[in-house]
Amino acid sequence: MADTTPCDSSGSIWVQSDLLPDGTYVAAVHYDDDRSRVLGRDAALRYAATVHDAATRAEHDAAVVAQMAKLGLPHATAAQALWDLRNDRPPLDDAAIAPLRLKPCVSAQRGVGYLEVQIGARLVGQWDPDDARDHAANVLTVLAAVDLDAAYRRYLMTTVELDAALAQDAVGDLANHIGGGRG
Repeated sequence: MADTTPCDSSGSIWVQSDLLPDGTYVAAVHYDDDRSRVLGRDAALRYAATVHDAATRAEHDAAVVAQMAKLGLPHATAAQALWDLRNDRPPLDDAAIAPLRLKPCVSAQRGVGYLEVQIGARLVGQWDPDDARDHAANVLTVLAAVDLDAAYRRYLMTTVELDAALAQDAVGDLANHIGGGRG
C-alpha cells in the first residue's frame, strides 16, 4: 500500500507497508531515512492507543487552562493545576511508541494543546492533537493493509505472472489508487 503522508512539521515520520525478504509485508514507522520500527499487530495497537492518549492529554490540559482562565484564576494557579494533574495520572506507555516520545504541552501564547515530538532525545517538531490522531490512524490503516498487500503481491506473481520486482512496484503504487486515485 506504500506510504502515508508525513504528519510532523519536519516531515520525518511516516508509516508504510514494507516488504520483508520472506515475501511478507509489515507495518513500519519510519522516523527518518535511516531509522524505523516494525510493528506487529499487538504492538501497532498499543502504539496507536498511546499516541491517542497523548493527544487527549494535550487537549485536556488545554481545556483545564482555558476553564481556569475563564473562572478568573491566576495563570500560576493553572500552571500548578497542570503540574499536579500530570503527576496524578499514569505515565504514557513510552515503550509502546519508542523511539518516538510525545510530550503533551499547552501553548502559553494561544492556549492550545500540542505535542512535542522527539525521536530518542532529539526534538523533531510538534503535532497538534489532530496530527497525532492522523498518525495513529495511519498506523492502523497500514496494519490492516499488510496482509492485503502480501496477497496482492502473490496474486501478481502467480496468476498474472509478473516478476517479483514488478509485483513489488505495483503494490507500492497502490496508494496512488486508494480513495479514487487521490492517494
